Amino acid sequence: MRRTPTARARRVAGLLVLTSLALAACGGGDAGSSGQAAPAATTTTTAPAAPTTTASAAAGPASWSTSPRSGPGSNEIADGPSAKLATVRAASHPGYDRVVFQFVGTRIPAYRIEYVGEIPLGETDDQFLTLQGDAFIQVTINGKASDDYRPGTQTMPDKVTPALPQVRQLGLAEDWEGVVRIGIGLDHRAGFRVLELHDPVRVVVDVAV
Repeated sequence: MRRTPTARARRVAGLLVLTSLALAACGGGDAGSSGQAAPAATTTTTAPAAPTTTASAAAGPASWSTSPRSGPGSNEIADGPSAKLATVRAASHPGYDRVVFQFVGTRIPAYRIEYVGEIPLGETDDQFLTLQGDAFIQVTINGKASDDYRPGTQTMPDKVTPALPQVRQLGLAEDWEGVVRIGIGLDHRAGFRVLELHDPVRVVVDVAV
Protein backbone atom coordinates (compact mmCIF):
# COMPACT_ATOMS: atom_id res chain seq x y z
CA MET A 1 0.00 0.00 0.00
CA ARG A 2 1.47 3.43 -1.19
CA ARG A 3 2.01 5.89 1.63
CA THR A 4 1.38 9.59 1.06
CA PRO A 5 3.85 12.12 2.60
CA THR A 6 2.87 13.61 5.84
CA ALA A 7 2.34 17.34 6.35
CA ARG A 8 5.70 17.59 8.18
CA ALA A 9 7.54 15.95 5.28
CA ARG A 10 5.93 18.38 2.80
CA ARG A 11 7.05 21.40 4.87
CA VAL A 12 10.66 20.14 5.03
CA ALA A 13 10.74 19.59 1.25
CA GLY A 14 9.35 23.10 0.64
CA LEU A 15 12.06 24.68 2.82
CA LEU A 16 14.81 22.84 0.93
CA VAL A 17 13.49 24.13 -2.41
CA LEU A 18 13.36 27.76 -1.17
CA THR A 19 16.90 27.51 0.26
CA SER A 20 18.26 26.26 -3.10
CA LEU A 21 16.60 29.13 -5.01
CA ALA A 22 18.03 31.73 -2.57
CA LEU A 23 21.57 30.37 -2.94
CA ALA A 24 21.30 30.43 -6.74
CA ALA A 25 20.15 34.07 -6.63
CA CYS A 26 23.12 35.08 -4.46
CA GLY A 27 25.58 33.46 -6.86
CA GLY A 28 24.28 35.36 -9.97
CA GLY A 29 24.85 38.91 -11.21
CA ASP A 30 28.62 39.68 -11.65
CA ALA A 31 29.67 36.03 -11.46
CA GLY A 32 29.94 34.07 -14.71
CA SER A 33 28.77 30.57 -15.40
CA SER A 34 32.05 29.23 -13.92
CA GLY A 35 31.44 31.09 -10.66
CA GLN A 36 34.52 33.36 -11.12
CA ALA A 37 34.33 37.09 -10.25
CA ALA A 38 34.01 39.58 -13.16
CA PRO A 39 37.19 41.58 -14.00
CA ALA A 40 37.57 45.03 -12.39
CA ALA A 41 36.79 48.11 -14.53
CA THR A 42 39.79 50.00 -16.03
CA THR A 43 40.28 53.79 -16.48
CA THR A 44 41.93 55.32 -19.59
CA THR A 45 43.82 58.65 -19.18
CA THR A 46 44.32 60.93 -22.23
CA ALA A 47 47.52 63.05 -22.28
CA PRO A 48 46.91 66.83 -22.70
CA ALA A 49 47.45 68.28 -26.18
CA ALA A 50 50.66 70.20 -26.84
CA PRO A 51 50.25 74.02 -26.81
CA THR A 52 50.00 75.75 -30.18
CA THR A 53 51.83 78.91 -31.26
CA THR A 54 49.64 82.00 -31.01
CA ALA A 55 49.16 84.40 -33.94
CA SER A 56 50.54 87.32 -31.94
CA ALA A 57 53.80 85.47 -31.30
CA ALA A 58 54.15 84.56 -34.98
CA ALA A 59 53.67 88.23 -35.94
CA GLY A 60 56.47 89.52 -33.73
CA PRO A 61 59.62 91.43 -34.79
CA ALA A 62 61.37 88.25 -35.95
CA SER A 63 58.80 87.91 -38.77
CA TRP A 64 58.95 91.52 -40.05
CA SER A 65 60.10 92.05 -43.63
CA THR A 66 62.78 94.35 -45.05
CA SER A 67 60.65 95.12 -48.14
CA PRO A 68 59.69 98.75 -48.99
CA ARG A 69 56.38 100.11 -47.68
CA SER A 70 54.21 102.75 -49.36
CA GLY A 71 51.32 104.72 -47.88
CA PRO A 72 47.98 105.16 -49.64
CA GLY A 73 47.91 108.96 -49.41
CA SER A 74 47.75 111.19 -52.45
CA ASN A 75 50.74 113.25 -53.56
CA GLU A 76 48.57 116.29 -54.12
CA ILE A 77 45.28 117.06 -52.35
CA ALA A 78 43.05 119.46 -54.27
CA ASP A 79 41.42 120.93 -51.16
CA GLY A 80 44.61 121.48 -49.22
CA PRO A 81 47.48 119.60 -47.61
CA SER A 82 46.84 116.16 -46.17
CA ALA A 83 49.02 116.86 -43.14
CA LYS A 84 52.05 118.83 -42.08
CA LEU A 85 54.96 117.10 -40.40
CA ALA A 86 55.21 118.48 -36.88
CA THR A 87 57.61 116.33 -34.86
CA VAL A 88 59.91 113.33 -35.18
CA ARG A 89 60.87 111.27 -32.14
CA ALA A 90 62.37 107.88 -31.33
CA ALA A 91 62.23 105.46 -28.40
CA SER A 92 63.21 101.91 -27.52
CA HIS A 93 60.73 99.09 -26.83
CA PRO A 94 61.21 95.39 -26.01
CA GLY A 95 62.35 93.77 -29.25
CA TYR A 96 62.34 96.89 -31.44
CA ASP A 97 63.08 100.61 -31.71
CA ARG A 98 60.32 103.01 -32.78
CA VAL A 99 60.48 106.21 -34.84
CA VAL A 100 57.30 108.33 -34.84
CA PHE A 101 56.45 110.93 -37.49
CA GLN A 102 53.62 113.05 -36.10
CA PHE A 103 51.53 115.40 -38.27
CA VAL A 104 49.20 118.34 -37.90
CA GLY A 105 46.10 117.53 -39.92
CA THR A 106 43.49 114.85 -40.34
CA ARG A 107 44.85 112.74 -43.20
CA ILE A 108 48.01 110.70 -43.53
CA PRO A 109 50.11 111.92 -46.49
CA ALA A 110 51.66 109.70 -49.13
CA TYR A 111 54.92 108.11 -48.04
CA ARG A 112 57.52 105.54 -49.02
CA ILE A 113 59.83 103.82 -46.53
CA GLU A 114 62.69 101.65 -47.77
CA TYR A 115 66.25 100.48 -47.24
CA VAL A 116 68.81 102.34 -49.36
CA GLY A 117 72.55 102.26 -49.78
CA GLU A 118 72.94 106.05 -49.77
CA ILE A 119 70.65 109.00 -49.03
CA PRO A 120 71.11 111.98 -51.41
CA LEU A 121 71.05 115.46 -49.94
CA GLY A 122 68.31 117.42 -51.66
CA GLU A 123 68.22 116.72 -55.39
CA THR A 124 71.99 116.40 -55.74
CA ASP A 125 73.73 113.38 -57.19
CA ASP A 126 77.09 113.84 -55.54
CA GLN A 127 76.30 114.76 -51.94
CA PHE A 128 74.89 112.29 -49.47
CA LEU A 129 73.60 112.32 -45.92
CA THR A 130 76.08 110.77 -43.51
CA LEU A 131 74.59 108.97 -40.52
CA GLN A 132 75.83 106.72 -37.76
CA GLY A 133 75.11 103.05 -38.37
CA ASP A 134 75.73 100.24 -40.85
CA ALA A 135 72.27 100.21 -42.52
CA PHE A 136 69.97 103.02 -43.64
CA ILE A 137 66.23 103.50 -44.09
CA GLN A 138 64.95 106.43 -46.14
CA VAL A 139 61.53 107.89 -45.30
CA THR A 140 60.00 110.03 -48.06
CA ILE A 141 56.83 111.98 -47.25
CA ASN A 142 54.87 113.72 -50.03
CA GLY A 143 51.69 115.71 -50.50
CA LYS A 144 52.59 119.09 -48.99
CA ALA A 145 53.71 117.29 -45.87
CA SER A 146 55.62 120.34 -44.66
CA ASP A 147 56.15 124.01 -45.42
CA ASP A 148 58.53 124.80 -48.25
CA TYR A 149 62.03 124.85 -46.88
CA ARG A 150 63.45 128.17 -45.80
CA PRO A 151 66.60 128.56 -43.73
CA GLY A 152 65.76 128.03 -40.07
CA THR A 153 62.25 126.68 -40.75
CA GLN A 154 62.89 122.97 -41.40
CA THR A 155 60.66 120.50 -39.60
CA MET A 156 63.48 118.86 -37.63
CA PRO A 157 67.16 119.53 -36.90
CA ASP A 158 69.67 118.41 -39.47
CA LYS A 159 70.53 115.44 -37.22
CA VAL A 160 69.13 113.84 -34.09
CA THR A 161 71.10 111.18 -32.21
CA PRO A 162 68.87 109.05 -29.96
CA ALA A 163 71.62 106.37 -29.69
CA LEU A 164 69.14 103.53 -29.19
CA PRO A 165 70.08 99.84 -29.52
CA GLN A 166 68.98 99.84 -33.17
CA VAL A 167 68.19 103.44 -34.21
CA ARG A 168 71.50 105.26 -33.97
CA GLN A 169 70.78 108.57 -35.71
CA LEU A 170 68.14 110.49 -37.70
CA GLY A 171 68.99 113.03 -40.37
CA LEU A 172 67.09 115.48 -42.59
CA ALA A 173 68.00 114.98 -46.26
CA GLU A 174 65.35 117.15 -47.94
CA ASP A 175 62.53 119.53 -47.00
CA TRP A 176 61.50 121.29 -50.19
CA GLU A 177 58.26 121.91 -52.12
CA GLY A 178 56.16 119.54 -50.10
CA VAL A 179 58.66 116.68 -50.05
CA VAL A 180 60.40 115.64 -46.84
CA ARG A 181 63.09 112.94 -46.82
CA ILE A 182 64.54 111.69 -43.56
CA GLY A 183 67.24 109.07 -43.11
CA ILE A 184 67.32 106.56 -40.25
CA GLY A 185 70.79 105.22 -39.42
CA LEU A 186 70.60 101.71 -37.94
CA ASP A 187 72.99 99.52 -36.02
CA HIS A 188 72.25 96.72 -38.51
CA ARG A 189 69.76 95.77 -41.20
CA ALA A 190 66.62 94.15 -39.77
CA GLY A 191 62.94 93.73 -40.51
CA PHE A 192 60.57 96.61 -39.89
CA ARG A 193 56.86 97.39 -39.86
CA VAL A 194 54.89 100.58 -40.54
CA LEU A 195 51.77 101.66 -38.64
CA GLU A 196 49.31 104.42 -39.52
CA LEU A 197 47.71 105.94 -36.42
CA HIS A 198 45.20 108.72 -35.78
CA ASP A 199 44.33 111.21 -33.05
CA PRO A 200 46.90 112.57 -33.62
CA VAL A 201 47.91 111.54 -37.14
CA ARG A 202 51.15 109.53 -37.08
CA VAL A 203 53.24 107.25 -39.26
CA VAL A 204 55.23 104.86 -37.07
CA VAL A 205 58.29 102.87 -38.13
CA ASP A 206 59.24 99.97 -35.83
CA VAL A 207 62.62 98.32 -36.54
CA ALA A 208 63.51 94.98 -34.95
CA VAL A 209 66.52 95.03 -32.65
